[in-house]
Amino acid sequence: MKQSRAAALSAIALALATPAPSDASGFASARFGGEHGSVITTNPTALYYNPAGIAFSPGSDLYVDGVLALRGGSWEHALAPTDVSVPPEAATGNAGKAVYFNVFGAPMVGGVLRLGDLAIGAAIYVPFGGRIEYKPNEQFAGDPNFPLAVDGVQRWTIIDGSLTFIYGTVGVAYRLGPLGLGITANVVRSSVKNTQAKNPTDNSDPDSLHEGRDDLDVSGTHGSIGVGAMYEAVPNRLWFGASYQARPGFGAMTLNGTLVLTYQGAPLTTRVSFTNALPDILRFGVRYRPSASVELRAFGDVTRWSALQTHCISLEGQPCAVFPNGEDATPNHTTVLNLRRFWNDTYGVRIGASYWLGPRWELFAGLGFETAAVPDGTLDPALPDAPTVQGALGATCEVADGLFVGGSYTHNQSFNRDNTGVSELAHAELPTRRADGGGRYTGWLGLFNLHIEKQFR
Repeated sequence: MKQSRAAALSAIALALATPAPSDASGFASARFGGEHGSVITTNPTALYYNPAGIAFSPGSDLYVDGVLALRGGSWEHALAPTDVSVPPEAATGNAGKAVYFNVFGAPMVGGVLRLGDLAIGAAIYVPFGGRIEYKPNEQFAGDPNFPLAVDGVQRWTIIDGSLTFIYGTVGVAYRLGPLGLGITANVVRSSVKNTQAKNPTDNSDPDSLHEGRDDLDVSGTHGSIGVGAMYEAVPNRLWFGASYQARPGFGAMTLNGTLVLTYQGAPLTTRVSFTNALPDILRFGVRYRPSASVELRAFGDVTRWSALQTHCISLEGQPCAVFPNGEDATPNHTTVLNLRRFWNDTYGVRIGASYWLGPRWELFAGLGFETAAVPDGTLDPALPDAPTVQGALGATCEVADGLFVGGSYTHNQSFNRDNTGVSELAHAELPTRRADGGGRYTGWLGLFNLHIEKQFR
């Protein structure tokens, strides 16, 4: 039991930079559909954003969307009091600047069948997820004394990792005159993988003289639902939309798998359970067509990340709980790691417009702002998060009757953050204590979106 707990301490670091990633709103990454993926859309992406929208589609519809994401940023860290520095060699490679630049992509595929006022649809997509891998610290490449320091200043929290939450959705919507109502059922396949540096001795603080590696690999399957409404207030002119997407698992989710500690060449594998919580989401929006060639859009969301207070790892199938000071609160000491999150709800707003150059070409643009989920006290380089401003430009062309091809670019610029000296991560007791996350954070995200849509009117 003692070896298993040592193997799991400080095991996880969850990662960002996503298949369709976000530098804000935690690791919510729903960007499929680009400017036309929203609570007021009528294409098959509405199966996630607002299922009522498919009742307003012009007919049956097939939709394929792909996002290519380029994401970059940095974390600059000065030695904190909890970073082991006596003797001086213990602090080797633990201060300085860590940089990442990642390229990822993900598809979304969906379809809708219209039967009069009834619409039925199905889709596969990734609304939550992330990947991150920091660049090596070349200063330590081939270093005979500290070869593991090559993985960077941030390695005590993350070297590389991924979160993937794949949704398979079926939905139905019905139109009652100007009002559409919709509901969906989701099967969510979740996976979390991570590699980080680990000091298995004493209090687990960063210590380059006692450095190993932790590898976490867990997964699970859960369900959820979504509901929505859309109202056509003025025929062919004005629409209002609202939707609610429930939390996967309708609360806390448990993923099972392995945690492997490798120290001084000896791997130790432990079966673990990982407790996670994703948010529920409220969306609302309006779409207005003042003329046949102009459309104006405004929409927003409330993502209830306050559901995520901790990420907790226990021995598989066993309780996971801690006291306020971070100590294990389970009767049989089955908590192996508790990661304080204490995240906040986030708020996002966007405005957009389209202009049609004749019957076949649509030009569109958008602007937005989104708050951050992660407070200064629990911010770390595994989950860099900041308020973000967004701008998008794109175009869609009807290349044949009912066949549309479109593309866009969206730039997300994160505000710089500095939580030096205020990180709470290293001031708790085991099994909650972990490496100090204080430092200066920068980040940006570029999204290239391409979609193909075939409407059967």
